[in-house]
Amino acid sequence: MVDRICPPLLIGQGANDPRVKKAESDQIVEAMQDRGIPVTYALYPDEGHGFYRPENNTSFYAIAEVFLAERLGGRCEPFGDDLKGSSVQVLAGAQEVPGLPEALDALSDSE
Repeated sequence: MVDRICPPLLIGQGANDPRVKKAESDQIVEAMQDRGIPVTYALYPDEGHGFYRPENNTSFYAIAEVFLAERLGGRCEPFGDDLKGSSVQVLAGAQEVPGLPEALDALSDSE
């Protein structure tokens, strides 16, 4: 059903999710990439079904805000320190979200 997805797509996945397994997200991301459909895949290795750590919530909300602003033409705040303290790993499509590659670089430089 990948062909029915209206791109682009943002996926936020908790690696320990008992309902939606990481393998399922991996599979849809791979299928989209194989077809050249833009997808951004944010993985949180310490989360399950729903994000409970405040730092992870903040980071995903920041990514979603910029992602949606880019698609819908709205305003958004720059990332700043929104990823700080989160466990986010962007496994695909960071370049689809303006400023995200730089925010991830700043995050890895501060660790």
